[in-house]
Amino acid sequence: MREPPTVAGVTLVRRAIHAAIAVAVIAASAGCTPVPQLARTPGTAKTSAAPGGLPGEPGPDAGLSMPVADPLYPNYGNPCLDVLRYQLNLAWSPQQRELSGTASLTIRATKAVNEISLDFSDAYTVDSATVGGASVRSSRRGNDVVVPATLARDARTTFVLTYHGTPRPVPMPSGRGDFPEGLGLRTAPGGEAWTMQEPYGALTWYPANDQPSDEAIYDISVTVPKGWAAVAHGQLVGVESSEAGDTYRWRAVDPVASYLATLAVGQYTKLTDSGPRGLPITYWLRTGKDDYVEPALRKTPALLAWLEERFGPYPFPTAGVVLVDSLSAMETQQMVTYGARLGTQYDFPADLDLVEEILLHEFAHQWFGDSVTPKDWRGMWLNEGFAMYAQWLWSVDKGRNTDAGWVSRARKSDAESRPVAGPPGNPHPDHFGEHNVYMGPALMLHEIHRAVGDAAFFAMARDWVQTQRNQQVDRAGFIAFVNRHTGRDFTALINRWLDSPTTP
Repeated sequence: MREPPTVAGVTLVRRAIHAAIAVAVIAASAGCTPVPQLARTPGTAKTSAAPGGLPGEPGPDAGLSMPVADPLYPNYGNPCLDVLRYQLNLAWSPQQRELSGTASLTIRATKAVNEISLDFSDAYTVDSATVGGASVRSSRRGNDVVVPATLARDARTTFVLTYHGTPRPVPMPSGRGDFPEGLGLRTAPGGEAWTMQEPYGALTWYPANDQPSDEAIYDISVTVPKGWAAVAHGQLVGVESSEAGDTYRWRAVDPVASYLATLAVGQYTKLTDSGPRGLPITYWLRTGKDDYVEPALRKTPALLAWLEERFGPYPFPTAGVVLVDSLSAMETQQMVTYGARLGTQYDFPADLDLVEEILLHEFAHQWFGDSVTPKDWRGMWLNEGFAMYAQWLWSVDKGRNTDAGWVSRARKSDAESRPVAGPPGNPHPDHFGEHNVYMGPALMLHEIHRAVGDAAFFAMARDWVQTQRNQQVDRAGFIAFVNRHTGRDFTALINRWLDSPTTP
C-alpha cells in the first residue's frame, strides 16, 4: 500500500521535491491454537509457472498455510480453518450493480471442528450451501457465514456457497484520508466496480478467511457484459464469449493472502509489455480516461529490472497494473491496483514522476508482502519497511532525492506518527497503515545497511525473499535470519526500532 497522505487526505507532492510518498469470530474459535508445522522444508515453497507460460494445475498442497489468530483484528479470520483454494465463478450486472456468484472453497481443518465459519458480508443473500456435496443450512454470526460441518484435524472438504447482492464496503480502521469509500468491493455511478481491501475487505465479494496468515491459490471467472472487462489478481488465462457476455478467467498458482486479492470491472483498454527475462506485463486503462498515465506505466520494465538487480528475480510469472477510481494504490498480487485520482488534487493530469515512484513502491511489495507475507498485522512493518526503503534507495539512485534528505524527512514523519499510531511492531488497531509502519522500519533497514555494507545487505535481502518465498513470517523469524546471515547480533537494534514509543 502506498504511504498515507500527509494532510487531510491529500498527498502534498511536487515534481521539485519528491517528498516521502506512496505509503471466525474469535469467541467461537477460542480453542484454536496454531497447528504444528506440517512437513515442508523451509525455503522450498511452491513455485509458479515460468514467465510467459500459462499456469498449470497446482498440487493439492499449493495453498497450504498455518493460520494464526490475528491480535489486531480478532473478529476477522478463523485460525481453525486453512483455505487451500478459492474457485470463484462470478457475474457482474452494471445496471443493477449486483454481484452473483458461486464460491467453491477447498478447506483443511487445523483442529477438530463442528462448523465452518468464514468472513462474508451480510449485504448478500445466500441462495444455497453445501459441504462435501451435501446441502446444509447457513446462518450468520457477526461478520461470518456459518454452516455445520464435522471435520477431524487435517481433514479436507469442499464448501460451496451461491449468493447474490449489491456490494457494501466496510470502514477503514485508520486515520488515513485516501480510503473515503471504505474497504472492499465498491461501485461507481456508471456501474463499474473495484476493490482494495487491506487489512480486510475480501468478505465484501466472496466468503473468505480474511486474515494474512491464510494464503490460498485462486481460480476466478467473471462474466461481464460485452464491451466490459474483468481484471483480477494472478494471470489471465482466457476470455470466452457467449450470449451471457464475456467471461474473463484468472488464475493464481502462487498462494495469495485475501488482502492481496483484487477485482476491477469496467470498460478497459488492455496494453501489453515485456519485462526482464521476457516477463509478460499488462496494463488495464479505463477506456478514454487514463491514456495520460501510459508513459509512466511504460516505465514498469525498468522499475522491475532495478528491483531485480537488488532483490533477485521477480517472484511471479506475470505482472500488471489496473487503473481504478481511487486516491490510493495497492500491491495486489501480480496486478497492482492503482488509483487514477492519485496526484490529481493539485495538478491534472497527475504528476507522472509521482506515478512512477508509487509504482516502484507497489512493485517492491511483490517481493516484500506478496511473496513473503506477515503472519499477522503486527508484522505490517515487514511489508512497508522494505517497500519504503526500496523507494528511498530508488529515489536517491535516480537523483530525485538525497540520502540525508530522506533520513531527515523519515525521522520527522516517524516522530510525529508513533505517539498517535503506536510503535511499528505493535500499532494501534484504529490507526492501520499510517506512517509509523513505513518510516521507522525503513530507517531500521538503513541502519542495518550502513552497518554491513552494500554487498552483505543486498545479499541478505535477496536470500530473505528466496528462502521465505510463498511463506508467512514474523519478527522472530526475521531477526534470526538477519543475525544468521550477517554473523552479527542485530536483535536489540531491531527490537528498539519496532518497540520504542519514540524514534530511536
